[in-house]
Amino acid sequence: TDNATLELNAGGDFANNIGGTGSVVKSGDKTLTLSGTNTYTGGTTISGGTLVASNVNALGSGNVTDNATLELSTGGDFANNIGGTGSVVKSGDETLTLSGANSYTGGTTISGGTLVASNVEALGTGDVTDNATLELNTGGDFDNAISGSGQVVKSGDKTLTLSGANSYSGATTISGGTLIATHVNALGTGAIDNRASLLLDASGQFTVTDLTTESGGNTEIGAGSTLQATTLTQKSDSTLTINLNSNTADPVIHAASQVSLAGTLDITGVGDVLDSDPASTDDLDTFTLIASDKTIAGDFEKLTVAGMDADLADFITVDGRIDDTGKQYELTTALTWYADRDDAVTDAHGTFNLTNADGSFAVNTVLENVDATLDPASATGWDGTSLIKQGAGTLILNAENTYTGGTTISGGTLVATNVDALGSGDVTDDATL
Repeated sequence: TDNATLELNAGGDFANNIGGTGSVVKSGDKTLTLSGTNTYTGGTTISGGTLVASNVNALGSGNVTDNATLELSTGGDFANNIGGTGSVVKSGDETLTLSGANSYTGGTTISGGTLVASNVEALGTGDVTDNATLELNTGGDFDNAISGSGQVVKSGDKTLTLSGANSYSGATTISGGTLIATHVNALGTGAIDNRASLLLDASGQFTVTDLTTESGGNTEIGAGSTLQATTLTQKSDSTLTINLNSNTADPVIHAASQVSLAGTLDITGVGDVLDSDPASTDDLDTFTLIASDKTIAGDFEKLTVAGMDADLADFITVDGRIDDTGKQYELTTALTWYADRDDAVTDAHGTFNLTNADGSFAVNTVLENVDATLDPASATGWDGTSLIKQGAGTLILNAENTYTGGTTISGGTLVATNVDALGSGDVTDDATL
């Protein structure tokens, strides 16, 4: 029963149970193990050597001042607050949770089992050497540098940011919540298994081995970020979100080996990477999202696009597709006149304005019947089968066009250089043919 101060200047295994209101001091340079279920309340000071707690209750209920080495070779929930200049070592094969807001500065070493941090400040302010498993079941900004051969697991439903320059080589698993990486080295160098939500949000290139987004997971590439991986795998019902801006490099993702695609591709900021000049040619823009050194397997089941520039010409729609080599997934522009293809993001809406007085537009395509727009916001009453020429400009049709809904010339000049240029419907000429 300790109601004052118990100083242990010895090594070995101290199995006696300690109760009372007093404190315990570990002095000397030896290693001492406390294995009892202790209830003392006065706190623990480690002034020298190593104090090993082989029972989660070994250090009573008070605060711990660690100015040497505290080794936790146990499992359970260790709620004592830890301060001081010393280090903490997690050993043994059990799972131990640190739940306190700790301020120790000497760093943390995980040599065995699993160390769970349920408080973003649980591991103090020093570096973390992870040679087993570090589980972060918390939210906030975790800026401790993580090294070692071990793995990192993000669990729980909170949002956690990794902002340190980390070098650990084990895998990263996101099993719950959201993990945000705001440093290009935040995720170490190992494989990533994303079962929840991952955001890469640092300007520059992230480099990992394998990135897998499981069913139900969402991997998001922030604007200005790129990814270099050995393999990229998007499982069915997963989502890959790519945010583009004017600083985004092409390609956004490069895989040195295999790319396997499924699920949904969600793209934002399209207007920042595609040409919005309304006076264009038939050589429309292409932006590479994913490049692989080997043939891409599979394809996205759904493609959505947002963030199109307000100045993007209304005759341009956006598609996503694997190119003819089979090794690149490209974001491409197409024309509303024939953009009702299965891989088009937006269907033809029937409006084609060329407002640049000095501009011209040439396209090598046949005008044929297309499906009416699926977007009510852009519907103009167009039936997908007719052509109306308006405005003072000149439109030249030189293909053997097959649209059937008729042609109306209400302004300017319509020039037909092919006998079949005006399709098969009637012509109403209220200007110049």
